[in-house]
Formats: sequence, C-alpha cells, structure tokens
Amino acid sequence: MAILIVEDNPTNAMIIKHLARKVTVEEIKVAGDGNTALMLCHAENFEMLIVDHLLPGMSGLQFVKAVRLMDRYRDVPVVMVTADDEPRLREEAKTAGVTDFLHKPVEAVAFRKLLSDHLGAGAVHPELRSA
Repeated sequence: MAILIVEDNPTNAMIIKHLARKVTVEEIKVAGDGNTALMLCHAENFEMLIVDHLLPGMSGLQFVKAVRLMDRYRDVPVVMVTADDEPRLREEAKTAGVTDFLHKPVEAVAFRKLLSDHLGAGAVHPELRSA
C-alpha cells in the first residue's frame, strides 16, 4: 500500500515526504493539488492521505469531501496538515471526514505517532517501533 501527500508547496511536500521516509516502510506519493490527488485516488489505493489545508483550486476540505464519496476511501485515515489552530476549522474538517491533524511545522515524533496510531506499528520502520 501507499501514502498520498497532497501539498502544493514543494518545500513542505519535500519535508513531509522526507519525514515519512524516515518513519515508514510504506510507498509515498505526492500530488501538488486536489484535482491531481483525486485522479491518483481513482487510479490507486492509498492506505493514508496527508492533505494540506490550503491548496490551489480545490481546498483541502473540498478534496476530503470529494474523496470520502469514494467507497474505498470511506475508512482510510485522512490527516490534515495546517498551521491554523482555529477550532472552527477543526470542526469543519472533522465533519468533512478528516481523521486527525498535524500542525505545521510537522515534527518527526508527532508524525511517527500519527502513523503508528492510524496504520499500526507495522507501517513504522522496525527500529523505530519501540522508540
């Protein structure tokens, strides 16, 4: 299986992908916008979606609402990455189908815990499972 990162900022995408590679054994793909990500979701099965809140064209929330309409993504963990701490955003995101949140800047320890919580310890590199 694979993880899809939906992030329009190349630097942020590279950082999240780098953190993911250090933490997980899963394949990691990156899409720069919601439309590309939706096409990938139609073509492939992802085990987790990591979605930026602010995306060009289609917002992160719009993407989550659209992907949740697909049967195979109804129960897939969707993590929203945001620097926004507004309770209203979190409430809207939860209603749209967001499972969890990562706060920017993304920290390796929080990322590892999130992956382990949602994908199980098997998704985390063996040497990091007890860390």
